[in-house]
Amino acid sequence: MEYFDNVADFYAGKSILITGGTGFLGKVLIEKLLYSCPKLEKIYLLMRGKKNATPESRLQSMFEQPIFERLKKERIEDLEKVVPITGDIAEENLGLQEDDQNIILEKVAIVIHAAATIRFVEPLQIAMNVNFEGTKRVLNLSKKIKQLQTFVYISTAYANSNRQVIEEIIYPPPASYKHVYEIIEKYGDDAEQTKKLLGDLPNTYVFTKALAENFVAENHGNIPTIIIRPSVVTGSKNEPTEGWIDNWAGATAITTMISLGYLRVLFGKSSNIIDLIPVDFVSNFTIVAAAKCNRSKELRVYNCSSSGTNPLLIGNFFRSFIKEAVQKKKNVIPYPAVIFTKSHFIVKIIIFLTQILPAFVFDCFLRLTGKEARTLKKQMKIINNFYVLEYFTSHSWSIQSTQTQSLFASLTNCDREKFPCDSSSIVWSEYIPVYFDGIISYLL
Repeated sequence: MEYFDNVADFYAGKSILITGGTGFLGKVLIEKLLYSCPKLEKIYLLMRGKKNATPESRLQSMFEQPIFERLKKERIEDLEKVVPITGDIAEENLGLQEDDQNIILEKVAIVIHAAATIRFVEPLQIAMNVNFEGTKRVLNLSKKIKQLQTFVYISTAYANSNRQVIEEIIYPPPASYKHVYEIIEKYGDDAEQTKKLLGDLPNTYVFTKALAENFVAENHGNIPTIIIRPSVVTGSKNEPTEGWIDNWAGATAITTMISLGYLRVLFGKSSNIIDLIPVDFVSNFTIVAAAKCNRSKELRVYNCSSSGTNPLLIGNFFRSFIKEAVQKKKNVIPYPAVIFTKSHFIVKIIIFLTQILPAFVFDCFLRLTGKEARTLKKQMKIINNFYVLEYFTSHSWSIQSTQTQSLFASLTNCDREKFPCDSSSIVWSEYIPVYFDGIISYLL
């Protein structure tokens, strides 16, 4: 058992294996580890080679993003601590070369598994191979690591979205692994059979993440293990720069479309709670929890969320975003607004009158003037996104984070300042403008 004065001390001289490091959370995690744990040894980053791009070239492109600016200004040499390892969680043995595998087995002390396919509409076979089998492969490799001190699995709070109150415990799996593979073998990716298998879970993403959680819980053995469940991950609150965001996932796309005036209706109630958590809070908590976890062989589950401590009403959230757009004159269509309804009929009427019909008329005008007509095509993308996210706007959850809060409370004052991750400290009226400005700066 290892004791240390502060979180950064725990990482001194240690090497980390990270999967999913090129993703939104992964980049923030790598930057924060390098910046705030300056004595860590290496970060081994499992990366796929892509067409015309080696892992090395992909890593260099990643370092060119604004998120790494403060490191470049203050300690650029620390970027050399990140070592790309060619591999893929979707392949047997993670697609590792023997030499690379030996480096991991000999050098690594902490494994953070964040890689996943986050597409809600992913075919079941692909989601199972990446989210379930991929987790299985990473855990199996981790169990062979000689000096492993901590295994961290990044799940999602919505793996258990069929429960209104989500606690920091492992729930029974939504199906047996054997039954899932029987369905795949018999029906492939048949949509009706998949829907029947998912039961009261909304998509293959949360379904396969729930299965992966259970596999980790049942098979981690004596490895100190934690499961971290972020809710809806949004732009950074503070670090490495305010509002940083690099993708349209989660709440970002639909929120932007509403604030710009393209979308004017949501299925659900304005009094529902939306559970947002800034990406730097998730990154900070992951670093803290991984350091603290090595003192216990007991599996720990942490919900990295806000609804249990600092609830935000979805109506207030969207109205605040619209207000930002109007004040900063960023709305494209005049008088943006959002109507909440529980009627599918009313949703279709509003979408037709405020989106499809105006887009069709505008496209006709464009064609008459000899220009390319793409307005309706864009609107259909927005509408499709609306229906994909309908489940999440129409439900309300209380995601409990008692253990998360307790862990933060146990930190020294220095670590609380260095690794802020207490969702009760977020002032939404201050954070929402930061999130909005980040979308404008980094995505639009």
